[in-house]
Amino acid sequence: MKKVFIHIGPPKSGTSAIQKWLSDNRDYLNSKGVFYPEHELDENGVSSGNLYSLFSQKDDDFVLDTQKVSSLMKEFSSSKSDVLILSSEFFFKRMEQLAESIPEAIFIGYLRFPLEVAESSYNQGVKRHGQVHAFGLPATPRAYQLEILDRLIKKIGRERFILRPYSKQCFKNENLVEDFLSQVGIEPINLDTPRVNTSYTLEGLEFKRWFNQLNLESLQYDMDLYLQRVKEGTSSYSFIPPAIFEKFKLAFVEQIQTFCDEHKVEQRDVFVERCKALKQKSKYKQHIDNAEFDRIFKGFINQPGVLKKVVTAYESQWRYQSIPKSPERIEIVKKNLPLKERVAYKLRMFVSKLR
Repeated sequence: MKKVFIHIGPPKSGTSAIQKWLSDNRDYLNSKGVFYPEHELDENGVSSGNLYSLFSQKDDDFVLDTQKVSSLMKEFSSSKSDVLILSSEFFFKRMEQLAESIPEAIFIGYLRFPLEVAESSYNQGVKRHGQVHAFGLPATPRAYQLEILDRLIKKIGRERFILRPYSKQCFKNENLVEDFLSQVGIEPINLDTPRVNTSYTLEGLEFKRWFNQLNLESLQYDMDLYLQRVKEGTSSYSFIPPAIFEKFKLAFVEQIQTFCDEHKVEQRDVFVERCKALKQKSKYKQHIDNAEFDRIFKGFINQPGVLKKVVTAYESQWRYQSIPKSPERIEIVKKNLPLKERVAYKLRMFVSKLR
């Protein structure tokens, strides 16, 4: 009997690491009767997974493409594979549609402690989604991922879900990828894969948050690659005041215990105890000074191909943009751009106007 597993994440639960292993080992999966549709990975091994296998972009959103679904399921049905795996964090909020379109599908999701999700999601917002505001928690502790899951599980049916704790102590052999593979019946190989979607240092995060005020365009990708590689600085940090951390922790432990009991999450007792034992990382002020900003910027423009892009962005846009936060830093940017590069840009623009 053929099986379909849809990995839904949710966000900030190791999805990129699972997808990279699946993508890197497609030949091995195929030899084991497992079909995992091909998708692109960026230089850091990050992707949207199988989003485009089922959805098509329309305006600023993605819509379920019934032709893609039909074509994929026909391909799987006529293949020699017994198992189909699809993975994308985007599927998390579209489970209801997917459950109707692929009624045999089983959804696999990992539960991460909401306080960890909150800080990690904020960092991701700065890294990839242009977040410029300082970190903050809502007035009331609400585990939004659990709320969404609870609602959809009740609609779709508990029997169609495999829910696993996102905790090293709960993973099979303390390895996330091996844990995932064990749920779909695949013998693991090549588990010593590098980390994917590496977090920025505190200094890198604040550097990127300032630049999110500007139009980065192609530099968004260059900056992300660079800041993921930078290891100098503060790698373990929290922006939550300790008293607030403890208050939210108590509330979230209660919420996750209720959810795990109601939906019979595997290893729930171990997971709840790990949540109770969670220690806050050292609290830091969310700030870097101009000297640190200058140091990181110098390293960034020394990357291959970056300087020319930065000069173009500065001369054509940045110098004219409104900069509410630390506007003096645009002078640091200007100071580090060689005059000959700026003159060369202006000359190219002058010549292009004459043509």
